[in-house]
Amino acid sequence: MGVSTTLSPKEVFENSFRLAQLMLDVYRMLENDKVITESELLTKLRGVVGARSDEMLQLILNSIFVGIIREEARIHPSTLKRESLDNLLRQAVVSACTAYETYLSTLLGEHIHDVIDMKGADFFPSDKDVTEYFKGLSLPIGEAFRLLNDEESSVFLGRKIVSYVQNKNLGSVNGLKTVGLLLGLKDPWTDVGARLNRKAAEVTKVVGDCLQRRNDIVHRSDRVLNDESGTRQPIAFSWTSQAVDTTRHVCLALDEIVAQRLIQLREEFLVAQKFFLQALDNPPPK
Repeated sequence: MGVSTTLSPKEVFENSFRLAQLMLDVYRMLENDKVITESELLTKLRGVVGARSDEMLQLILNSIFVGIIREEARIHPSTLKRESLDNLLRQAVVSACTAYETYLSTLLGEHIHDVIDMKGADFFPSDKDVTEYFKGLSLPIGEAFRLLNDEESSVFLGRKIVSYVQNKNLGSVNGLKTVGLLLGLKDPWTDVGARLNRKAAEVTKVVGDCLQRRNDIVHRSDRVLNDESGTRQPIAFSWTSQAVDTTRHVCLALDEIVAQRLIQLREEFLVAQKFFLQALDNPPPK
């Protein structure tokens, strides 16, 4: 028997998220108060790397990294100033939010068919935000007749919902809420907050701010709205690290919560199925 090569939603997330962590790590490595171009240490290192006496070298020295940039790299010292390195932090934000959206889409696609089968007519949440989210979903008459086939109705509906979600924006805090409700959770953000031992409002705000900052970066190059000078918003490593880490922890927490909920739904489904079969075998007397 062959081993399945299909990645789980969690694995898909970790693969997507890796770039965000890499950007933070590279930022820490290159962070500097000033690139060193003349020093006794650099003179000694020149011989170590075999550099010519007239070759321009740039030394980056901080608490975790020592690096020499040689002339052939064609990297101007201004490229390593803090203002330029801040772009690594912005890319970390973008990558973390992309991983968040990719994860939610993959998680829904992985489990929605099982949830529809187990919950049946009670599948779709009554939450007003979810109803609003799906107001653009249409079902042409030809597709509606496909639902008459019980064997394929759940698969068809599941694919229809996943396709709609994948073509719509999941990049908001309501994206997680919608996916969580569709997968059988009663209050996704409260559940996530409890799992992380943090207040739901606090976690939601951090992720929401991260997603909003991603939009600012992608759509306005992170420039201050209505500022004619084109000033960019300041960004700090500490804020970025918190936003990126919180986004990761939220997705990992949701993965654990959904896994537990699916086990509960399966147990409830089996119990209901057992009572149904017993009722068929023992119909009430006429």
